[in-house]
This record gives sequence, C-alpha cells and structure tokens, in this order.
Amino acid sequence: MTEKRISHEVGKGSLAHNNRMFTAKNIDPSRTPQNVVLVSISLEEAYKTLFSEAIERYNKKQSRKCRRIQTDYFTHLFNHKICDYTIIGNNKQKSFYEDLVQVGTMHDTGCGTPDAEIAKQCLQEYLEHYLENNPNFFVFNAVIHMDEATPHLHIDYIPVGHFKNGIDTRNAMAKALEEMGYTGKDAAVKWRDHERQIFTEICESHGFKIAPPEESRGHNFTCEEYREIQEEKKRLNEELKPLREMELVADECVIVGKKQLLSHNISVSPEELEQLEIQKKAVAVQAIDNERENESIEQRRRFLDKREADFAVKEADSMSRQDKRSKELDERECDIAQSENCVKKALAAAESKNLDAERKMESADRMYNMQLELNQRYEKLQCELRNVQMEKAKKSSEIGNIRNVLGIRYSDEKTDPVKKIQSIIDENHIIDQVLTNELHLPWSQINTPPPEMLHMLIDRFKSRIAEADKEIEESRSIIDKLTAQLSSIKQAFVKVVLAVNMLVCSKKYSRELTGISNALATGISMFTDSFFKKIGEYDTINKCEIDDEIRENMNHFITPERATDYYKR
Repeated sequence: MTEKRISHEVGKGSLAHNNRMFTAKNIDPSRTPQNVVLVSISLEEAYKTLFSEAIERYNKKQSRKCRRIQTDYFTHLFNHKICDYTIIGNNKQKSFYEDLVQVGTMHDTGCGTPDAEIAKQCLQEYLEHYLENNPNFFVFNAVIHMDEATPHLHIDYIPVGHFKNGIDTRNAMAKALEEMGYTGKDAAVKWRDHERQIFTEICESHGFKIAPPEESRGHNFTCEEYREIQEEKKRLNEELKPLREMELVADECVIVGKKQLLSHNISVSPEELEQLEIQKKAVAVQAIDNERENESIEQRRRFLDKREADFAVKEADSMSRQDKRSKELDERECDIAQSENCVKKALAAAESKNLDAERKMESADRMYNMQLELNQRYEKLQCELRNVQMEKAKKSSEIGNIRNVLGIRYSDEKTDPVKKIQSIIDENHIIDQVLTNELHLPWSQINTPPPEMLHMLIDRFKSRIAEADKEIEESRSIIDKLTAQLSSIKQAFVKVVLAVNMLVCSKKYSRELTGISNALATGISMFTDSFFKKIGEYDTINKCEIDDEIRENMNHFITPERATDYYKR
C-alpha cells in the first residue's frame, strides 16, 4: 500500500466556507450532500454558554457601576459584533480557532475512492478523541468535506481558561493549553505533535501506512500550498511535453540528412546526381531549420530551467515563510504570556487598590449609617418636643376651658379654682340627692362616682323609655283595630245612606212612600251628604261600587230599572 501523509495545520477560520454558505471554485456541488456535519452550534450561542455566567459573577463583585461589563463578552473582547470569520483582538487572541486535518492527497485518497471512505471514518474517530482529550477546547463547529478533491476535517473551537482574579472564565489559548498539561513557549507545538501522533495511530489502525514528515522541509505544507505546488508542476509538465516532441522530430531529420550525405561515393547517373544535389540542398536547408529549431528548444529549455529554479526559490521562500510564521507564532505566544503576566500584576495591584477602596467605602458606609441614626434620633427628639409643646398647649387650653366653665376670668387671680370646684361639687351633691329621691335610688349609692351615677341614671331613663314604647305599641294596635272597625262601620253607614238616597231620588223606589216618609228620607239624605262633605270624606267614597253592591242584593226582590244619576248632584 502506498504511504500517505497526514496534515494537521491551523485553518483560516471561515464558518461561511465550512458550512457551505457559498460555493467556491474547487467545490463539486453535486457531492455537497455527502458532507458530514459532526457539531453545529452558533458562535453566539457558544459564547453565551461559556461566558455569560462568568460575566454575571464578575459584575456582582463590582461595587462600582463603572467597572461592570455592560455588553456581552464577545463585544467586550473584540469591540465587534459576532461574525462568521475569525477576528483578532488587541491582545492577539482570536474570536475562535480552527484546525484543518487531512490524510492522503488527491492522487492517493481522492473523493470517490474506497480510501476516501476510510479516511472519512478516520476523521470521525479522530474528532471523538479530540473532544475527549481536549476538555478546554469548546468545539462549536466540526464538518468533514467530501465535495472537494480530498476528504478533510474542519474543527472550530474556543479555548477556555480559568482564572482567580477578574473574569474567572475567559477565551485564553495559553491558559487552556496549560490546564491540559502543555507548558512552555512551545506548548502549542507539543500539543500539535501529540495530536498528529493520535491521528497517525487512528489512520494506521484502519490499515493506512503513514509516511513520516519530510525532514528536508521540517514541516508539512498546508492543503492550499500543496495544491498550488502540484498545479504548478502539472502546468510545467504540460508546457514541456510539446518541446520534447519537437526535439525528437528534429533528431530524426538530422539522421536522414546524414544518410543522404553518404550517397556521394556511389556511382549514379546524371539525373540521379541532379536529384541528389537537389536533395542535398534540401537537407542543408533542413539542417539550417533544425539548428534554428534546436536553438529555440534550447531557449525554451533554459526558460523552463529558470522557471524550475524560480519554483525552487519559491518553495524555499515558502518554507522560510512557514519557519518565520512558526517563529512569529512562538513570539506571539511569548508576548501573550508576558502580557498575561503584566495583566496579572496589574490585576493584583488593582485588586489591592480595590480592597483599600472597599475598606474606605465600608468605613464611609459605617459613618453614613451612624449619621443616619443620629438624624433619626434628632428627628425623634424633635417630634417628642413638638408633642410636649402640643400637650402643654392642650393642657393650657383645658385649664382655660375649666376656668371659663367655672366662670373665672383669665385675668382673675383672686378666685381659687379649687374652692370653686368644691362649691360646684356641693351643688352637684344636692342635685344628686334630689335625683336619688326622685328616681328612688338607695341612699347608700349617693356616694357613687359621678360617671357610674350617670350610667345608672341613663339605664333608669332607658327602662322608662322602653316601658313607654311598649305602651305606645299597645295603643297603636288598639288604634289600628278601632280604625279598621270605624272603616267598616263607615262603609256600612255609607251603604245605608245611599240606599236612603235611592228611596228619595229613584221614582221606582219612592213611589210607595207617603209624604212624611218621603220628607224624612229626604232629610236623612241631605244631612248625610252635608256631613260627609264637612268631614272631607265625600270625595273618597266610591259610590258606584256601593250602588252596584246594593243593586245586586236587591235583584232577587225587585226588577231594577235603568240606572239613574241620583248621586250626581
């Protein structure tokens, strides 16, 4: 089996390319569905998951609002909104990092071949080991591309470091490597060598034979650089192919010409000689053309040699750039470490100043609380003083009212209020004695205090009022009964009166009356009408209903005539 080389390098960090948000020239869109998405978390969600709680813890420790972080952690670090490509901050840290992992090339492990499927399995198994062996690298995006020339794996991650001061969880590559056991200036190189070894073992377990790294270069080219080199070699070979063919044709022409030149030693006829001369001239011309063609071939060969030399120089420059880049990365790691040390010292000094400031703030808070307590006590004393003054004014007013009640003028200082009160008490004693005799209280209760005596008097009056109310209720019930009886008597009397009026006014009923009887009935009718008008009851009597009732009771004795308006007078 052909040996394969592995590539484990730093990627460019383009989420748009990795997640196929656009289609590049080297991509076969028909094979894009074959890509394998292993991890897919948005960068915004990853930063929120990793650092939001750390920011909250940091802000809670800050007593001053100006020291709190008002934005999210990504904006705080890079002063830029979240995007799908790598951003480098002021301290040379990246918003996220990418590793590009590949086994084989397009010639021995091209997509669509059986080895490509095995390579995909190797990459999937390696990602599992990657997630397990690198706990401080939070992988938020991982994709295996099967739509390019060779299967390869993009791993996008955020290094997470933990600190005692400041924000306890940060984006820090050096600290993450240190917590995973890789220390020193070449910590990143040690880590990458270890990852290459793990990936090599995985590939060999799947039957691949892995070639060691090329010692001449001291490093492996990235996929892009290796692809450019191979394309340049292919293009140079294509340019050399027609030149090699022209060189072969030229060599054949020269050999034919030599064979024709050897023919002058043979005896021939004049026609053949003339023909040979013509051929000789043609061969001479061809030789001149061949010399010119050879010169052209030599020029092109020198040009190609120069191109190859330039390509070698370019390859050497590329290796020097890689070395220089490695040195720059080491220097950056060293600068970052020094910066972190400086930051730690600055943070320590800041924490010391912060502690001093917090002590001063605590002292100021105690003094402020003491001042608040004194102010409260002062306000309480002021309130008590106002209450005392109000009580004094109230007592003075009560004394003035008492003097006014006693009939003592304010300017009168000769009259003794005590003697005045004693005289009033004597008068009250006499009144109480009178009330006692009036209400039939025992003499032993005369010495009862005035409030109790007053309650006793009130109770006696209440009992008297209750007895009077009871008598009134009984009287009202009797009056109601008498009123009902009077109303029924009045209605009966009215009926009788109307019957008498019918005797007087109706021709049917008055024809049997004599002169004296008619006069008597007429007198009774006139008296009752005047009486009801005098007492105001005349208009309240419904004469029609009474008349109808009388007529109904008389129907079985007489045949009633047409009703007359005898009562409308």
